[in-house]
Amino acid sequence: MRSPRRRRASSPILPILIILGILAGVVFAFRGDAIRSGLADMRNQTQVLPSEEPIEQTGDSTTPVSEMNGTSQNLTATLSLLDSMELASDGFPVQARRHVLKYSVQPDDTLFGIAARFGLNPDTIFWANTETLQDDINLLFVGIELYILPVDGVYYRSNGSETIAEIAAQYAVTPGDILYSEFNDLSGDDSSYQPPEGLHLVIPGGRRAYLSWRSPIHTGTQSGSANPEGAIHPGSCRQLYSGTGGQGDFVNPLGATPYRTTNGFATWHPGVDMAADYGTPIYASETGVVVFAGWHRDGYGELIIIDHGDGWTTYYGHLSKRFVGCG
Repeated sequence: MRSPRRRRASSPILPILIILGILAGVVFAFRGDAIRSGLADMRNQTQVLPSEEPIEQTGDSTTPVSEMNGTSQNLTATLSLLDSMELASDGFPVQARRHVLKYSVQPDDTLFGIAARFGLNPDTIFWANTETLQDDINLLFVGIELYILPVDGVYYRSNGSETIAEIAAQYAVTPGDILYSEFNDLSGDDSSYQPPEGLHLVIPGGRRAYLSWRSPIHTGTQSGSANPEGAIHPGSCRQLYSGTGGQGDFVNPLGATPYRTTNGFATWHPGVDMAADYGTPIYASETGVVVFAGWHRDGYGELIIIDHGDGWTTYYGHLSKRFVGCG
């Protein structure tokens, strides 16, 4: 005869685990609220102050040029910066800033495009980068760094000898515009103060000599008024020619043909040298007038120069054949 099966006593472990789970959830929720509250207090108590160091911006990121010491300071500054600056979808600021940015020019950037992106007048880009751009729009190329002001105006670099009053008169503003600007730490000084040499000042509303924003190429311009290589070469075109200039729509003279760049654009080399295989067809990169066609004795060999008007020329050297002549 089989003995009856004993009924097992219920285990106390399951209720204990349930109670522990509830307690853990309460603690986690409380800590999460405390953390969020602490971050909110940090945001409310931290203010981004003007810095003598410009902030560097490349593409879609913004970081200070010089790093702060300490993880806590980095977190505080980052939270405060994000709270005080609205960013567009591409990462660029769309609200007023209190810092001067350093922006690295990217492929496909234009001066007008950069100005529009930061809500500035194109003149301001020039007036903040006199030493870099030298008032020449053609010196804007990939990789150079530009100062981006928080407002329209001039970025002045002190020579150590001019007073605030003299600087203000130079840029058609009042001394108070400079002294009491939120972007300068000069509220304790007066118009007779001479900023030390090398100090940069933001001059809100300041203006310099007006820059002409004409398109670099105009149709119907006079071409050939001056042969860029002179008259000593056999290929020099010695007459003056009138013709239609281009409109700035330059294309690759090699088309889809593979090529290599042998020299890039720089201030000392205002052009790009492109090399291709023997016999590669070459096309005019823009409308213009031929002002040099023939042998160049100082290194170009068989050469064609096209004048596109308004000072723009393109060179086509080391040629095996020519199909165009002067004019």
